[in-house]
Amino acid sequence: MKKINLVIIICLILFCSCQNNGEEELKVFPVERINSSNPAPIPVMNGTIPFIPGKNTPQDATYRMYFDTSENPTTVFDLKIPEKKYTNLKINTAYYWRVETISNKGEVLASSPVWKFITGITITVRTQSDLTLLGSNKYSKIEGILIIGDLINLNGSAPPSTDISDLSPLKELNQVYKLVINNNNLLKNLNGLSNLKIINDDLFIGQGQDLKGGNSSLEDISALSNIESLGGTLIIYNNDNLTSLTGLESLKSISQDLVIDNNMKLDNFCALELLFNNSGLSGNYYVKDNSFNPTKTNLIDGNCN
Repeated sequence: MKKINLVIIICLILFCSCQNNGEEELKVFPVERINSSNPAPIPVMNGTIPFIPGKNTPQDATYRMYFDTSENPTTVFDLKIPEKKYTNLKINTAYYWRVETISNKGEVLASSPVWKFITGITITVRTQSDLTLLGSNKYSKIEGILIIGDLINLNGSAPPSTDISDLSPLKELNQVYKLVINNNNLLKNLNGLSNLKIINDDLFIGQGQDLKGGNSSLEDISALSNIESLGGTLIIYNNDNLTSLTGLESLKSISQDLVIDNNMKLDNFCALELLFNNSGLSGNYYVKDNSFNPTKTNLIDGNCN
C-alpha cells in the first residue's frame, strides 16, 4: 500500500511540474526597448520608436502604446507592428512611453515598464509640409541648430533637393543658435525670416564644397535685414541666382569668418559696407568665384559692385 501511495505522489509531482512548465511557456513577456542603453537625443521632426516583441508573443498580437510628455503617459496609439512613427515633437523635451501587448480578443497579455527619452535641440526640415508643422509650434526662440534643407557631410554625396519654397511658417522666429539654409532649389527668397534678429553662432546660406550645397533659385536675402551680429561664421555659397547681398546692411559684426564663394551672378556687395567700415569682421575674409570679388579695401573705399 505504501508503494502505491509513493507512486501516486511521484506522479502528482511530475504532473504539477509539467503543468507549471506549460504555464511558463504560455506566458507572454512584455516588449523590450531597442537600444535602451543609448542616451542620445532622438530627432525632433521625423523618427521611429521601435521595440522588440516579448517572448511568447502570438503572431496575431497587436500593441497599444501610451506616449506623451507625462511621466505616466495616457495618449493611446494602436499599433499593428512593433514600432511607432512620429513627427513634430517638441525640442529639448522629455517624452515617456510604454507598450501593452494585446491578444486577438482584445486582452492585455503583457505590459512594459515606462521608458523615457529626450528630444534633441537640432531641427532638420526637408519638406514644405514639415516646415508648416514646425511653424505651428510658433517658436520665437530655438536654442539649437535649425537646418532648412541639409547640413551636408563634405565626404558624401548631396541628397536630393528639398521641396521647400516658402519660409513664412517661421514668421514668429526671432532668435536661433545656428541657422543653415542649404540644398533648397525651389527657394527664391527668405521671406518669413524678417523677425529674425539674433543668430548666436553660424549662418550658412548654402554650404559645402565641390558644388554639394547651395540654393540654386535663391534671388533675395533681404528678409535678414534685422540681424546686427553673428556669433560665428557667415557662409554664402553656391547660390546661382543671387545677385545682391541686400538684407545685410544692418550687420555690424561677425565673430568668425566671412565666406562668399561660387555665387556666379553675385556682383553687389554694398550691404557689407557697415561691417567693414566698423572693422566688424573678427575672422578671415574669403571671397572668390563670384561675378565680382571685392577685397576688404574695395569695400571700405566704396567699390562694392
